Amino acid sequence: MEIIKILLIEPNESTREVITKSLQRSFDAQVRAFKTSSDGTECLKSGESFSLVIVRNFSEVISHEQVVDHIADKILNCLYDQSLKIPLIVIGPFEHVYRQYALVSERLRIEEINRLVLKALGLKKEDFKHLKLPDYVPFPVSYFFLMHSAPCDIYIKLVKKAGDAFVKKINVNDQFTKDDLIKYEEFGVSDFYVLKENYHKFLDDLMAQNLNNLNQAKSFDEKIQATADSYQISADLIKALGITPMTVTIVNQTLTVMKSQIQKTDKLGQLLRKLLSDEGSYSYRHSHLICALSYILLPKMEWGKGDQQNSLFEKICMVSYFHDLFLEDEKLQKISDLPALKKANLDLKETELIINHAHLCAGLVQSYPKLPQGVDLLIKQHHGVSNGVGFPEALTSAISPLAIFFMVIEDFAKNILGMSDDTLTLNQMMTIAILPLKEKYQLTSYRKVVTEIENLVGSKK
Repeated sequence: MEIIKILLIEPNESTREVITKSLQRSFDAQVRAFKTSSDGTECLKSGESFSLVIVRNFSEVISHEQVVDHIADKILNCLYDQSLKIPLIVIGPFEHVYRQYALVSERLRIEEINRLVLKALGLKKEDFKHLKLPDYVPFPVSYFFLMHSAPCDIYIKLVKKAGDAFVKKINVNDQFTKDDLIKYEEFGVSDFYVLKENYHKFLDDLMAQNLNNLNQAKSFDEKIQATADSYQISADLIKALGITPMTVTIVNQTLTVMKSQIQKTDKLGQLLRKLLSDEGSYSYRHSHLICALSYILLPKMEWGKGDQQNSLFEKICMVSYFHDLFLEDEKLQKISDLPALKKANLDLKETELIINHAHLCAGLVQSYPKLPQGVDLLIKQHHGVSNGVGFPEALTSAISPLAIFFMVIEDFAKNILGMSDDTLTLNQMMTIAILPLKEKYQLTSYRKVVTEIENLVGSKK
């Protein structure tokens, strides 16, 4: 089979990386990726040949000249001018009277792009079964935290001048504990490696042991720790592999256990103290706390009872899991409005990521099976804008009431987790955490949520 060369023009850097990695992984494609139409047309005019062109319809981010980059239109005109008969896939609505082309929904489902790539090139999935993994496939050490035995031989990599060497450290069926694995991390080992022929066996066993460990955790502390590890592993896997039957199973089970912990915990204080003790990643603790607070406060909003409340809680849990999925840095996860963004002094890449992360997360979650209705919309709106891009200059009520509820609860959870004074009681911490909310959320629809938080804290005195 000839080498597949793809020209990709996508203005958003994070989206560009996601699509590029998918094309490389799925088709062993050589991808030339650019941000603007001018870069793309220059590449085409240089004479470089391509099997396929994939472009965004137009740039969502207006340049400093205040001109929108009509990418698809300019690239299509260039293809005509250069008499290039290259298949074209456009992401987002686009009309052109002179040419037929394949069109991908603006919701950006990676599997939809892959399907159209196969169609445009006249290929079949079977044509790519030959794609090779590296001889040794890396997995973060943290992936092993919920495993107790090795499903295959496990290696570490030694970097040498003569070339990398792989040394077996754990034999198949060997038993180990999380403390054993942490010692490897303390010695600077970030990844374990498995032979490529054991790749699928390892992933299958990872899922099985992960789910088994989640279900077997007995004490409150064990359950919190197991959920924290499973949350991080499932988030890493879904970013690396996309939405697959395996990742969906792990995410669903993680959320099921987390919801069960919340529903069975008699007192919020016990859970709050555990989350404040720095067990697990910030993203996990933030998401778990959002869900716990929502479970208590949702009934106060008078949005129905019974099944309606359960449905709302399910949506909040899904949003809490996915809303910041592409923000790996804790400092980015703590940015929730325009003043915080300006104060953060981020570089260009970080700024673009924080501006577009809600839009990206909403696009990813739309291919999630049996997704509760409206979750993608709530993710787009969780910072107060309707399209998932950036932050509003001023708050508005023209978004979903549940998105407003989520915004305020997320802010409150962030404020609580930001407390560093160990001398404060939980009630004092929560009382202090409310103060910025009272100043920030003046609109009636937001104030209702703030008032219910105040009533909750007041009832704990």
